[in-house]
Formats: sequence, C-alpha cells, structure tokens
Amino acid sequence: MVNIAEKLIHRFRHFNSERNDPFQVRSRLKCHFRNREVLFQVVLIRLVCIFSAILFALPSLQAQEEEEKLDPRKSWELTEAKWEEVRDYEGRFRVNSPAPFREKRDTIETPLGELVYHTLFVAPDSEKAENEVYMISYVDYPEGALPADSTDLISALLDETQEAAVASVRGEMMFSQEGFQQTFPFRYWRIDYLNGRGSIRTKAIVADDRIYTVQTVTQRAYGINHSTDRFIDSFYVFSKE
Repeated sequence: MVNIAEKLIHRFRHFNSERNDPFQVRSRLKCHFRNREVLFQVVLIRLVCIFSAILFALPSLQAQEEEEKLDPRKSWELTEAKWEEVRDYEGRFRVNSPAPFREKRDTIETPLGELVYHTLFVAPDSEKAENEVYMISYVDYPEGALPADSTDLISALLDETQEAAVASVRGEMMFSQEGFQQTFPFRYWRIDYLNGRGSIRTKAIVADDRIYTVQTVTQRAYGINHSTDRFIDSFYVFSKE
C-alpha cells in the first residue's frame, strides 16, 4: 500500500498557493504522518469527542441486565415521538429524527491542526425508548486531504475509525459492511458492549473532505430495532456547492 503520508502530500501540492504554502504543508505532513499511528490518533481524538456525548447513557443500559425484554410496539418512538425530517444546511444533510436535536461543538487541536467537531443528538427521556441516543457528528479535514479517488486512504481512515470505536467502549465488533451512499463511500458496523447489554450502530460516510458518523445507542432488550433503521437509513448528504 502506498504510504498515507506521501498520498496526502501529493494531494496538498495542488492546493491554491494563496491559501496553503505547499512546502509548509509537506513539512507538516511528513512530521505528522510518518505512519498510520498518527492517523489513528486523529480519529481517536474525534471519537472521544463523539462518545463523551453518549456516556451518560451507560447507567440506564447497565440497569437493564435483570429486566425483561421490552416490547417495541409500546416504545417511545412509536407512541410518543414526533418524527420529522430535519434539514441542516450547515451540516449539508437531512435525516428523519424522533425529536429536535441538541447540538455541541468541540474545537480540538490535532496533528492536522485545529479541527471543529460538530455533534447533534437526541437523548429521549423515557424508559420506553428503543434507543438511548440518536446522534450525528461530522468534522471537516483540510481541503484535499480525502480525495474521492484515493480509495486506499479512505479505506484506511474508515479502518482506523472502526478500531478506535471498538477500543473506546471496550466492545466487540458484531458486523461491518461497506458500500456507497449516493457517490460517497461508507462503512456500517455494530458494536456490542457492556457484556452485550448495549449496542452501538454506526454509519460512517466520507463526503468530500468531511466525514460523518450517524449512530444510535441501542437497548439490546428490544432485539430488532426498526427505529435505528428509520434514523440511519434516512440520512442523506446534500451536494457541496
């Protein structure tokens, strides 16, 4: 496989010289991308930001160990939630959500410079909710860092994202699949954690220089979760203008 650093450096050579000095970019990338460990570091920082928004769900998930299986026909999502299409023009996406999103932003210093992580989430305040959290996050990488034709680079980024996701909750990967949504590559996976009492489903999409993750934290007691499918399957990325 061609070294990730060299591929990124090659792409950065074509940047607009008024916006980016290619010699400075080359120097910085050589320093920070000698191997995939630094890419892993950038992804892990990102996932720490994402999962900090859902850790509050752990107590209720832990309490389910002795509970009976819940009936999804009586769930909050079917009986109380007000599903609506949400259009976020800054985030360039639309999605069907069971309630209005709350939003948080974290500006983090990374080996690639300062990155802004956007997190939008719904945390139902109901014991009958199928999912503890519905969440969308995204971050923009430097322009040209994730070219659509560099499939090996994008695949490596998605690999590292999956590995970091498993490590961040000390979970077990149950399945992983890849494909294209619209024209954008994606990876979709499920991680079980808390000894199988909690489950996180994630769809990561690389759209231009932005990477999205669309996630739910699920109560395993429900078994098949149609609300997760309704949320994740409805996600659509607007074209970049």
